[in-house]
Amino acid sequence: MLTKENGFTFDARVTVRPDRGTVFAFAALLAVLLAVYSNSFQGDWHFDDYFTIVESPSIRLQSLDWDGLKKSFYGPTYGTAAQRVARPAAYASFALNYLAGGTAVTGYHVVNFLIHVLTSFFLFLLIRLTLKLPPMREKYGAVAYPVALLSSFLWATSPLHVHAVSIIVQRMASMAGLGYVAALYFYARARTARTVRGRVAGGALCGAAALTAFATKENTAVFPLAVLLYDVFFIQGISAGTWKRALKWSPLPLAVVLALGLLYTDFAMERAVYESGVRPFSPLERLLTQARVFWLYLSLLLYPIPSRLMFLHDIDISRSMLDPWTTAAAVAALTFALAGAVLKARQAPLLSFAVLFFFLNHLVEGTLIPLELIFEHRNYIPAMFLFVPIAHGMVCCLDYFAYSRGFQYFVAGSLALLMAFQGHTTFERNDVVRSDVHLWLDNVRKAPNLSRPRINLAKHYYEAGMYDDAYRELKTAEELNRDTNLRQIGLASFNLGIYFLYQQRDVERAEQQFLRALERFPGHSSSIVGLSKVYLLRGKTAEAERLLRAHAPRNSRDAEMAVGYGLVLLKAGNAQGALRAAATAKELKGDAPQPWELSGEAWRRLGQWQKAAQCWKEVHRMNPGNPRAHLALVELHDRLGERAALADMAVRCLVLKGAQPLDAWLAGLARDNAVSAYEVNPRSLGAVIRREVAAEMARR
Repeated sequence: MLTKENGFTFDARVTVRPDRGTVFAFAALLAVLLAVYSNSFQGDWHFDDYFTIVESPSIRLQSLDWDGLKKSFYGPTYGTAAQRVARPAAYASFALNYLAGGTAVTGYHVVNFLIHVLTSFFLFLLIRLTLKLPPMREKYGAVAYPVALLSSFLWATSPLHVHAVSIIVQRMASMAGLGYVAALYFYARARTARTVRGRVAGGALCGAAALTAFATKENTAVFPLAVLLYDVFFIQGISAGTWKRALKWSPLPLAVVLALGLLYTDFAMERAVYESGVRPFSPLERLLTQARVFWLYLSLLLYPIPSRLMFLHDIDISRSMLDPWTTAAAVAALTFALAGAVLKARQAPLLSFAVLFFFLNHLVEGTLIPLELIFEHRNYIPAMFLFVPIAHGMVCCLDYFAYSRGFQYFVAGSLALLMAFQGHTTFERNDVVRSDVHLWLDNVRKAPNLSRPRINLAKHYYEAGMYDDAYRELKTAEELNRDTNLRQIGLASFNLGIYFLYQQRDVERAEQQFLRALERFPGHSSSIVGLSKVYLLRGKTAEAERLLRAHAPRNSRDAEMAVGYGLVLLKAGNAQGALRAAATAKELKGDAPQPWELSGEAWRRLGQWQKAAQCWKEVHRMNPGNPRAHLALVELHDRLGERAALADMAVRCLVLKGAQPLDAWLAGLARDNAVSAYEVNPRSLGAVIRREVAAEMARR
């Protein structure tokens, strides 16, 4: 403290003496979670990971400076017409991960895991503190520690949190959870502090944690209402007077929630989502369906067997209260549960608060906003208090059988077995989630009538050269036409177009598929580029140019569109325009070889052999197995008179072609000249390669 007597010095010493129970709780949580998540640290990138992190230029932080970090706040919208700050804390954390290790997955998984450990620990601290507060102390104070430890263990090891921890982009859920539970803990500390300093410190930490949560994910907007609910239940204590005071003060947190809602919500975009037909449900249908989703979430949390867990769930949409009939039952049960929680709040505060907290924290994602209907990771915050009454019941059960040590051991062993089963399920689920192909195989097996898992599985089949399997999955997905995002069916049509274009070489069917994709997904840039390649293969360069010129301005921050437009300009003889398009693509996705291919061919056509060679060397570095990079360098080394490099590249071409005859290999590549930057000339290149290989053999 600064006083005249102490010479205006500030004693900054802080004495922290954590008790053994706290240290044990943290160590135990860390050890158990390390065991159940030990197989997650090398997990693949999944789903939205690519769009949000891997392919997003905004998070590619090269140095720790404010300008670069600030750019990350915009996320994938950076540089687009729709650019806006969204979830800046989450995107900044991804940018810092990128600065530390690029796109290597391990660093991201380690951070996700540590966030989950800290969230679990803060939950333990919050529950223990809650049960020791004056209104709760008499009934629950004696068992505060075991109940807090057991409930935090049950929550932390729940298999429903695997996606929030092991799928990298879902750090948004776990990081929001950390800020949320830490803010609630510091609020409780501030409200019960005996000194002004304690209240100020607790309030400041609560505010900082809450701001972090708000800046991580929008579903935390209900935090002020959660604080009011917590205050009524655990700090003031349930009574008629506290309910009246809560109603009196409720306009303040409601105003904060409303302000946050207005800040977060893009009403025009949400209205456009419904009006465009992207979702196969109306706002009312979504609201009705969510009543059933709440009970599904609850059943999954309480009965999390592996066969019921998946990334994308298949659920029927509630078209009315009686279609299906379970909608009316779900709405009635939900109404009864909420009314019961309010009426029985004094007699059963833990259970009542858990029910109200669960419902409150599902409000944002469980009402009218046109999001996906169901994701398991959405239970990360709502389930935080759900296991407290369960843990209290378990502890009371052990205490009840204290008269019989043997039976008490039996009950304790049963509980330990139950926890071990849950931990094993989490470990097993992590093993599925670790591999992207296993994730989608698992999802197709459990939800065979959904289109999207099949589309994502087909991608892996295609990349593995299993083209018939990819075609089967894509065709099935297109025919099923079942998803909560109907544009995803357009991706099945697009991928079938790619299959027909490159594997079947059926240009007519490829065109049909690209047009079908654009009907289902209007403005889809990849389908537009695919259609332009169909036009190029048919010799309709002018038509391809008109198509891309019409769409390129609306997709100015799309690297694929820039490459496609550059290719068309190149084929139209506009090398300078191709260079400009390539420069745009490099800015957006500089680590991809396609923009460098465009630049290399444009410089070659302009007679700038050295610049062309530099570009094609970069392509070769990025993709050493690219045959066109080899052949372009053969031609350029020959023009530049670089004999040693030419001989080396000619020999590499022979290795690359394998057992296939050279002329057949070159002729096969030439068939795709119309849709490739570098056009293979089999006669001239074959002559150069044979000449140089013969000369090299003679020299040796």
